[in-house]
Amino acid sequence: MEILFTHVTDELQTGWIEAAKYTNGNLALQLMTTEGAYATLSTNIEGVNLDKDCFIAKNYSENAGFLDQFVEQGLFEDTGEKVSSGFVTCPIYRFNG
Repeated sequence: MEILFTHVTDELQTGWIEAAKYTNGNLALQLMTTEGAYATLSTNIEGVNLDKDCFIAKNYSENAGFLDQFVEQGLFEDTGEKVSSGFVTCPIYRFNG
């Protein structure tokens, strides 16, 4: 499914999300463009096991504020749950793609 997004330059871009699994079975999401991998949208925390359609959102560093547009588009749904890893707390989202 093709999606539109903005990042850094605020220029509208086209891409798609590729889903895979981490070794523990959690959902791994990557934002792709025709030029290749654009952003890693998920992270994995050992010992945290999620429903098959949920993922730990990488909402820090270069992704700060980036994932909000996908929630607004209905592609991701905030479950209200959060997990901590080191110095960051990450939300758990449901992937509706």
